[in-house]
Amino acid sequence: MGITVVSISGPSGSGKSSLVNTIVPQLRNSISLHFDDYKNSTRFPEDLSQWVKTGCNPDEFETPKMIEDLKALRNESKYDWVIVEEPFGRGRTEIAELIDFVVCIDIPPEIALARTIKRAALNVPESIETSVLLSSIIEFIDQYLQVSRDSYAIVNGNVKKDCNLIIDGTRDTELLANEIITAITQMH
Repeated sequence: MGITVVSISGPSGSGKSSLVNTIVPQLRNSISLHFDDYKNSTRFPEDLSQWVKTGCNPDEFETPKMIEDLKALRNESKYDWVIVEEPFGRGRTEIAELIDFVVCIDIPPEIALARTIKRAALNVPESIETSVLLSSIIEFIDQYLQVSRDSYAIVNGNVKKDCNLIIDGTRDTELLANEIITAITQMH
């Protein structure tokens, strides 16, 4: 059988990267692609508030380099699996036909928010001034309350409609990885 592309989808803080990084070493002949690794070449919606008001069309996130890399991997015969961190599942037209299996991480928004803040706090340079840090936190939370929370709910709701597996993102990463590996190897 040829290569199988598995999308791990969910909002920021849901554990996509952790799951991808846990699954790949356990799955023979696999490789990963991470949406966040393509930030510099991604075209984002100009106005996220407007993007949410108009329904969160995932096609407004364009990742030509990621698509190019995924197509190249699909055409290589040396891999059996590509595990892709893709927040939108099959939602983006340019990637939909390249994905064989979608996992949707279902997680309460407050847990995803807490994880995102924790991840950011763990990466704060020691030299940053407290006032700058607090200002940054307030700005992030304002953005979350005004735009991100609604967009996460809409996007994840859409992913759930067209996914192969919904997992509980509050569970242990190892357990979730095992659940995903079992599901995808059974269909392979």
